[in-house]
Amino acid sequence: MNIIDIILITFSLSIDNFAVSAASSCSGKGFSCAHIAKVACTFCAVGVLFLFCGYFGGVKLLGYISSWDHIVGPLILFYIGGKMIKGAFFGGDDDSECHSRLDMRGLKVLLALALATNIDVLAAGVSMAAFEVNITAAALFLVFFVCLAVALGFTVGSRLGRSFGNKVEIVGGLVLIGLSVKIFLEG
Repeated sequence: MNIIDIILITFSLSIDNFAVSAASSCSGKGFSCAHIAKVACTFCAVGVLFLFCGYFGGVKLLGYISSWDHIVGPLILFYIGGKMIKGAFFGGDDDSECHSRLDMRGLKVLLALALATNIDVLAAGVSMAAFEVNITAAALFLVFFVCLAVALGFTVGSRLGRSFGNKVEIVGGLVLIGLSVKIFLEG
């Protein structure tokens, strides 16, 4: 694998982080830079941890992961996406309702989303070990793309939320459900 391959892989691994960040900012209210940094740091920490675990755990770890990775991640994303859609229809027009459904200010939700969006990084780490990829470069690119994805996700989601209200929450929920189906079908 060359550097371009590593860049493309780490970029594609960050896309889920963008979608979840955009969906979480659907209320249209601004988020502080500190909150966005907290989300980015959490997503990066879990992503890098999974990347290293996959890389150093190698093929043996893949046997354990492959039996559950395509079930756990999608279930978490599907549940949260369904909860968002239900809330858009039955939660009223209050913008604070959006936050209660996908509030990444709470540690449990933040960690659950970090795990769900980065579970595929674990398998990518295993494949990188097989191709003897420079894991430090891969981790640095992953951190860069995840931070960029989270920042852009909050920016885009917030702007769309201010413009379209609950409709964006429905789209955000559908995106999370779509990601869950994608992960499940690829597993």
